[in-house]
Amino acid sequence: MLGDLELEKVPVARRKERSNTKSLSAKDQFTARFPHVNTEFFAAVTRSILKRMYPCFCPVCEKEMEGGVSTRENVIRCLRCNYQTSRTAYTPLHHLKVPMWVFSYLLIEEVQRFPQVMSAEEIRRKLGVSKSTSTLLKRRLQLFLCSLQPRIRELLADEINKTCGNLELPETGDIRPFLGARPVVSIDGHALFSASARANGGRARWKHSGQTSSVYLTDEVAEEKGKYQIGTLCVTMAVKGGPILLESVPTFKQKHVQPVMDFLPERSVIMTDDGFPWLSRYRRNHRSVNHSARAKDKKRNRWARNRWSRDGVHNNTAEATGRLIKYNFVAGYSYTSPEMSRMYLQEYSSLKAIRIYSLTGLVNVRRRVF
Repeated sequence: MLGDLELEKVPVARRKERSNTKSLSAKDQFTARFPHVNTEFFAAVTRSILKRMYPCFCPVCEKEMEGGVSTRENVIRCLRCNYQTSRTAYTPLHHLKVPMWVFSYLLIEEVQRFPQVMSAEEIRRKLGVSKSTSTLLKRRLQLFLCSLQPRIRELLADEINKTCGNLELPETGDIRPFLGARPVVSIDGHALFSASARANGGRARWKHSGQTSSVYLTDEVAEEKGKYQIGTLCVTMAVKGGPILLESVPTFKQKHVQPVMDFLPERSVIMTDDGFPWLSRYRRNHRSVNHSARAKDKKRNRWARNRWSRDGVHNNTAEATGRLIKYNFVAGYSYTSPEMSRMYLQEYSSLKAIRIYSLTGLVNVRRRVF
């Protein structure tokens, strides 16, 4: 999971607690409450992440700073001119008040328990901190994981280019012999936290239809409650045995969905249902399956047997991913507002990508931070 992160040597022997806790700093007193946690290891992981993704360069020597101060873990020092600055400034850990080991401790905990999620309330109970502190820690984790999204898209696009460079699927017939071990992008859309008839004041929703109607309230009820959107519309792009990419959109129209998948190469194999009919005009390897196909013999059956999979075309991977998201979001969060839905969805996507590409494969962006 961590890959080959360059971690500092962590002593095996645990640090003994001092009898006089009044002489300890606030961070040391906080750390003393967790004797069962290898805080040195998690602090080394955090420092390694910051060094690889948010390196600090000395403004005088213009070289990367690698020194430290033993009594101030948030300070980094230039080994040549002794210039000092904060190693967490302008990063997701900016102005962090808790010890640095807490960040990687929670990050690894989230990765290990995937596909289950960890809410801010659970962080509060686990660390014994206030509600505001746990919420800020959750936001810091989300900001860091959201910053991994460009790298995830880059790795997936490179893999597709290597395996599907000159692939062209036949217009008819079974396509399974042409796929092999190539990554197939399965795309689907689903609604999270849809509005019930009770939330809509028991009134009919005539303005919208389909999944959109379960997310937005009617105009009259929206004016009464002061909010129009209740749930979240999510576009799911999933690869079997590979990463998943999630994006929150206002509608499933082309103008909102097409920019989400622009990073996919031209020859990508894309499978959807009939909800994206416009995609065939832009992607020659796009295939769709009709979930509403009727049986030819209507006396024996109402629905067709191949309405879920036909000639190797299906979007079961995206639909299974949508089911996991709905179940775990309801179980872990109960509800997420539409305004924050993008952060929650991209956080979930990055946790899956860490399991696929490892943390080292994703944390390799070098940025100059002064």
